Amino acid sequence: MWFDLLAGTLDHLRAGGSVMIPLLVISLWMWLLILVKWLELHNDWKREISLPRCLAEWSEGGLRAALWQEEILTGYMAGRSRRDDLDRRLIQSLVKRQETRIYRYIQTILVLAAVAPLMGLVGTVTGMIFTFDVIAEFGTGNARALASGISKALITTQTGLLVAVPGLFLGNFLRRRAEKTGGRIRRFGLGLMRETSARP
Repeated sequence: MWFDLLAGTLDHLRAGGSVMIPLLVISLWMWLLILVKWLELHNDWKREISLPRCLAEWSEGGLRAALWQEEILTGYMAGRSRRDDLDRRLIQSLVKRQETRIYRYIQTILVLAAVAPLMGLVGTVTGMIFTFDVIAEFGTGNARALASGISKALITTQTGLLVAVPGLFLGNFLRRRAEKTGGRIRRFGLGLMRETSARP
């Protein structure tokens, strides 16, 4: 069964021509980034705890929270100057760094998803040029060669769309998750500033 599936996939890739190689690379790269980003956001969400609990665990010396909470709290406590203006700048810097980390890879996923149908279109044009070359050389009598060119055009178009549609859907899903996490990061930074400003 697996052998037949692999053989069918290889035949499909061969029928699509050389454009299928970059399409395959784009697809693998995009899905790898989707998996990495989803695991990162999911792990942060699972480990996220409230600000009071973060401060309590920090004071006890055993903080276990989301990565962004640990880095903001650790960075703030280490660099705190007890001057409101400097501490505010420090919090803003730490929050900005974590927001950048949260959004990392998402734009790349969306770009790869947008590039895939364009690569498919390149394959479509290549297949149609091949078809017209066959018509110019043999006329319409060589059905096998004509079918090969048309097949190449349609397979690359189909593959480009099959890569793009789930990539755009999941990329936007991950972006919405990252936006929600970004909002919590900003609220955490403001809350930390308020909670610690009155402390010695």
